[in-house]
Amino acid sequence: MYWKKKSKDPARSWTFSVERSRRTTVLSLHEWESLAGADLGSLDGLWDFFAEEKRKPSRVIVFVAPPCLLRPRSLARLLGDPDAGSDVPSVEVSKRILREENVNQRFIENVRGLDSFVVGVADGEVALRLAAPLLACDYRIVSSGTVFVNTTQKYPRAPLNCLPWLLAEMVGGARASQLLLDVPRMSADDAYALGLVNHIAAVDRLKEEALEIADRIGSLPRATIVSLKRAMIATSVGFESYRQKELALTQKIASSHWEEEQGGSHENRHSNC
Repeated sequence: MYWKKKSKDPARSWTFSVERSRRTTVLSLHEWESLAGADLGSLDGLWDFFAEEKRKPSRVIVFVAPPCLLRPRSLARLLGDPDAGSDVPSVEVSKRILREENVNQRFIENVRGLDSFVVGVADGEVALRLAAPLLACDYRIVSSGTVFVNTTQKYPRAPLNCLPWLLAEMVGGARASQLLLDVPRMSADDAYALGLVNHIAAVDRLKEEALEIADRIGSLPRATIVSLKRAMIATSVGFESYRQKELALTQKIASSHWEEEQGGSHENRHSNC
């Protein structure tokens, strides 16, 4: 079965499509520069898809992220960088940051809350700060040409999207800190060595290899898949507590005056010594 969700905005094309087979369901997003940048109708359709999967779970879901969803330029536009052709007021940027954080956290909650095994697929340049929806998947596949780009220093106000928590869960806190603070670029091979991705596919066979792996996983007994997924979720202790604290932090970061206030109080502490 195959169906598409069309945007309510006539200037936009199909927003996502779903292809269902006996074992797998393929969820493909089309031309989304960010999850939060989609119109409300598209997001409602996406949440409806997850709700249906919770009622009648597929064995495996293949989440195909379009390159524009994860690329560094999309992050630059989200944050109103004039160099990326996006010059917007600071107040609007703050709203975008909060919306991006909320939508990404809801996406991650849905992925983690399914009994289905979720395989994430990505290609091209990936902004690390936008990679949380991919890293939240249970199995991650990228092409050999994928490069993770870290813009933490350039865009300190970028939404965190649970990224520090996900990285710490995967590679440990010390290495997660090193990745965010000291590593500007990371190849697919480097990401594989760290355990951030599970499989590297040829550029021209990315989706085919992803479907082959999904079909192999889907051939396992359903009870095995569900047991494996729930065991993985059980290791995610403290996620909800972290999510609430991160959202509160994001609200502060989104304020254009927060960093100045922090800097001022830091200077005051030194002047009072």
